[in-house]
Amino acid sequence: MESSMKRENLKKLAQLKAVILGMEKDFGLDDLTEQERRILSAMSEIGTGDDSLVSSKAVRNSLYCADLSAPTYHRALKALLDKQYLKPAEGRKTGLYRLCL
Repeated sequence: MESSMKRENLKKLAQLKAVILGMEKDFGLDDLTEQERRILSAMSEIGTGDDSLVSSKAVRNSLYCADLSAPTYHRALKALLDKQYLKPAEGRKTGLYRLCL
């Protein structure tokens, strides 16, 4: 019984991942790395509005990014800035960012 329950849960997880992958493709995010998508997810969850600023520290400590190594996190953050998915707060170079979707 327990084995079939695990199998059923794994199947549900696979279906959920398929939905997520489809949505990422629909939103044009399928060209991003997993780490870049994690940062965007954290920014979206933490941000309070369309024009809200989110601190890099909050993103770094989020469920999405806490297990990323520092170099991996910073490379992904820089890539998102280069691709203009994020931009720094007015008058700042680092620390606070805004989503630009």
